[in-house]
Amino acid sequence: MPLVIFVDDSETALASTRMVTNSLPIEVKQYTEAQVALAEIQAGMTPDLIITDLNMPEMNGFEFLQELRAVPATKRTPTLMLTTENKPELKQQGKALGLTGWIVKPFNPAQLKQAITRVLRLPA
Repeated sequence: MPLVIFVDDSETALASTRMVTNSLPIEVKQYTEAQVALAEIQAGMTPDLIITDLNMPEMNGFEFLQELRAVPATKRTPTLMLTTENKPELKQQGKALGLTGWIVKPFNPAQLKQAITRVLRLPA
């Protein structure tokens, strides 16, 4: 079963993503701190998809993405940014760091489900 991790400092956002992913054939792990998720990845956890917020304390989504790309196992792991930000220059910066996609909050549940299904190549 594919492993999807969500990193967001908002418990509300994580609760929303849980409702969307409940019906999908995936394993989900959620983190409110990017450093905790990163430590688990560096210790050997290999997610099939990473979905992260941009604006978080301690380590933002771009810093988290840079660290992920430095870990051989997650160098090419599909990563989506799930954020309130919608500036073209931020999207461009994310793309330059190897971001797979960008979803703006508040998100449409069907859009998030479709993105996860498409990236993981799950049956629709």
